[in-house]
Amino acid sequence: MEIESRDRSTILIHFYRAMVGRADVWRMRMDATTNWAIGATAAVISFALGDATTPHYVVFIAVLLTMSFLFLEARRLSFYHLWQQRVLLIEKGLIRPALHAGAAALDPVDAALEPDLEAALEPHLGRTVPIMSIGKAAARRLRRIYLYLFAVQLIAWLLKLSSDPTPASSLGELVARARTGSLPGEVVVGLAALSFLAASWIAIVRGGRDQSDSGSGGATPR
Repeated sequence: MEIESRDRSTILIHFYRAMVGRADVWRMRMDATTNWAIGATAAVISFALGDATTPHYVVFIAVLLTMSFLFLEARRLSFYHLWQQRVLLIEKGLIRPALHAGAAALDPVDAALEPDLEAALEPHLGRTVPIMSIGKAAARRLRRIYLYLFAVQLIAWLLKLSSDPTPASSLGELVARARTGSLPGEVVVGLAALSFLAASWIAIVRGGRDQSDSGSGGATPR
């Protein structure tokens, strides 16, 4: 089947619009998950700090919910990344040449079908499996917003320990209040600190941009 130049233009335009549409859908899904995490955190912290008789470990419910939303959003980011990379490839190979200062004598369709762009798009065609791993996506979202949510939860938990049922008179008393079930307060505080430090390390080390991401199409996704 022979495809004329104007037909190729139509194909690329519709393909671009479809990729933008899919990227927008997954971006809205990501935003929804973020809103759920923020809402759940606010609700649980308000409940925990609103009554002196509420046990401190109620805050851990917010931590568990946030972790669930984090992995759900990581999956959504991996799909958003897939469609967004295709959009960036077409913008780089089609839109940029069309807007170039010397584009008057340049056929945007021919520029878009140059071998380098064809080679870049080829692995994407017919693919619906994300090219970003869930671990990498989780680290990205952890770096962008979820680490801050965990920090707020940690601060709220420490505030609960230091203020309820009465203000703590010493650091030792605060740590002793962290006792949860059969776990002594020292163990609970240590686990909380190690968990937050581990999350910080993952966000900084794994959540940064690397060559594998920049080489697959351009800008770093949200």
